[in-house]
Amino acid sequence: MPTYDYNDFKNACGASHTDVLLIGKSQETAREHFNLSTKQEVLDFISNDGLEDLNFVNTKEWEQNPDKANPVMVDAYEFQSMYKLGYIAFMQSLKTGKWIVKSFKLSDYRNRAMEIAIRKAGFSPAKGENNE
Repeated sequence: MPTYDYNDFKNACGASHTDVLLIGKSQETAREHFNLSTKQEVLDFISNDGLEDLNFVNTKEWEQNPDKANPVMVDAYEFQSMYKLGYIAFMQSLKTGKWIVKSFKLSDYRNRAMEIAIRKAGFSPAKGENNE
């Protein structure tokens, strides 16, 4: 079950580009893999429903959190964009309320088109269920 409401994240991407940050290599991989050159382009892409066929992957604790006393959860999703299978992971800062895009890249599972189709048809559990 996701920690955050995806629509809250999506709306923040469209409302105020100062309330969403891209960290790590997320900007670089968005440019490399999806031809989204600027932060504005990434956020516009998200807010304008560019993440098609969105599928929740899992929620994990942020491993690189500098404040270990206050755990932050990260929600991850796979999505389609044209012929590519993408992956986005995001979180919200407890201190600032800002949204943080941790990853925006091609999915590591991009060769699993058949598995995704079977999962969508309801014949197997989604990733993250049954302790996968």
